[in-house]
Amino acid sequence: MTTVSSTIVGALACQRNSFLKTFKTQVVSSFEYQNKNKKVKDEAPKEIKYAVELEDTILFPEGGGQPYDKGSLTLPNNEVVHVTSVLRDKLTALHITDAPVEPGTEVTVDLDWDRRIDLMQQHTGQHLLSAVFDTYKLETLSWSMGEIINYIELPEKVSDEIVAEVNAKVNKLIFEAIPIEVVTPDQHGGELDYSHIPDDYDLSQGIIRIVKIGQLDANPCCGTHLSSTSQIQSMSLLHQVSVRGGHSRLYFICGTRVYKYLSKQHELLKLVSGTHLSCQIEEVADKVALLNSNYRKALSREQNLLKELAADEASRIFTRFKNTDAKVDYVYRAENSPEFLILVQKELTTLINSDKESGTVVLFNGDYPSGTGGMVKILGPQAEVLQSELKSKIKNLKGGGKGNSFQGKIAKYEKGELETLFTYLDTFRN
Repeated sequence: MTTVSSTIVGALACQRNSFLKTFKTQVVSSFEYQNKNKKVKDEAPKEIKYAVELEDTILFPEGGGQPYDKGSLTLPNNEVVHVTSVLRDKLTALHITDAPVEPGTEVTVDLDWDRRIDLMQQHTGQHLLSAVFDTYKLETLSWSMGEIINYIELPEKVSDEIVAEVNAKVNKLIFEAIPIEVVTPDQHGGELDYSHIPDDYDLSQGIIRIVKIGQLDANPCCGTHLSSTSQIQSMSLLHQVSVRGGHSRLYFICGTRVYKYLSKQHELLKLVSGTHLSCQIEEVADKVALLNSNYRKALSREQNLLKELAADEASRIFTRFKNTDAKVDYVYRAENSPEFLILVQKELTTLINSDKESGTVVLFNGDYPSGTGGMVKILGPQAEVLQSELKSKIKNLKGGGKGNSFQGKIAKYEKGELETLFTYLDTFRN
């Protein structure tokens, strides 16, 4: 009896020919699989998955920065078993499914081609992009393929001029349709960096694949790749974000993602220009600049008015304390922002600090319907007495202070608490 074994990762059918879309093979083994890296809550029902090992496969297991393929296995009785992911266990590719498949079963493997071609466009695009940056002595430290946008991490932030220059060069190389091939280290003959090969990949038993883009680039890589730079179609470099150690992440998209991203952004611009700005798309920048200018002016006017109101309120309280026997007053704002109360406090600071026998002011804000709570500040000789009274009337008031000051927060007002507080504080105004 002949024992069937699986093809090792490095020599899989998908790695020998990344354009195969369907493939006949047989099942070597099938067993229940538990993803040890996936954290599952104890109360959640256990999701049973199975790992199916095939004699060979056109479904690529994740690796080299490239996500796994998806596809299906069609059994002789036409039953279809969906492959939700493909993982690498050392040198073995495991197809993760929702159902087991009997070893020895002949199956037809079908590839989710739309996903594969997209992944290849991004992956080969990254190789090409990194190769161009190498000519600027900017090494790619790492890279990540996202659902929509990818990035490479560079050792430093790159000027906008260099980014534009690289963008143009990359798209020129795409247009030139440079051949891409996979060779062995012996066929390549030059020095190579093997530092990025996973530690659990047995180099003595495995196969090292060198992906070459013409004479421009040669790098060890286990992923599936295009056969020509023209198949990348196009690339767009988007923006940079500074990260740890002075490094920079440069975001990019390739292939069909370029026109999809452009279409999405264009629809967004149409929505913003037509619905929100009432202008043509080409007028959006000017319209936003005008709105921003008007907003700043309005904000400045609001700040000045708020200061005037705060000064008037402080003056009212100061005059009342000075000309009457009143010892307590309060300022209330329904809005949760503390800005107005802080302005009033600043205006009253001189009064409170210079005259220890002056009145006491309670500053508070927030409302019941919003459920957002508010803040409380008490300034003056009776701060200690008043804070005790307020805490007895407002359940969620937390805070502290000493001497002539108290500051606290109200997580939320309970129903009727504000009315009770107003009734209490109004007794000091009568």
